[in-house]
Amino acid sequence: MRIKLGEAERVIVKTRQHRRALNGPVCAFLLVVTATAFGAGWLGRDGLPPWLVDILPILLPSVLGLGALLAIGWSLVPYLRWSRTWYYLTNRRIVIRTGVGARSLRELPLVLIRELAVRQTMMQRSAGAGHLVMITANGETTLKNVPGVHKLRELVLDAIEELPRSVMFDGVELETEQQMDWAAPEGRTPDGMPHV
Repeated sequence: MRIKLGEAERVIVKTRQHRRALNGPVCAFLLVVTATAFGAGWLGRDGLPPWLVDILPILLPSVLGLGALLAIGWSLVPYLRWSRTWYYLTNRRIVIRTGVGARSLRELPLVLIRELAVRQTMMQRSAGAGHLVMITANGETTLKNVPGVHKLRELVLDAIEELPRSVMFDGVELETEQQMDWAAPEGRTPDGMPHV
């Protein structure tokens, strides 16, 4: 799904979370597969107690099913969430598009951003990733685990600087000086009141 762009709007950056966000789901997948294989192998060996042999037709599919559910919940769902989350920076706004089944779209106009901050852990710093925190009057919005977070911060600042002044100040055009007619008709003050 592409985002709809307004007139004269262009995409500057399209990115997603750094791939290091998948480290946890990959480790969880490996642990679940290892534990499930060990459990299935242990239940398939000879010399099991007779009470365990009696429930083996129920126990073995249960172990395999539990392993599959854990792999889906701890690995596949986070992967799909990662692959379906995109961050867009345009010359007018920041868009966060998420969703696997139902999609959500969150927009933050650049004109509302009052402050930009970068938060990094030691691991994120070594990978060049981090959280970009955008502070507005209504709170903060965070882009999590962004690759090249400092470069993205510079691009956001550049995009804010390139906004037309009329957009920055509620439609008041500051680049042209307005001409005011300060000469009042004879017998009246500039505010239209008669002379006393």
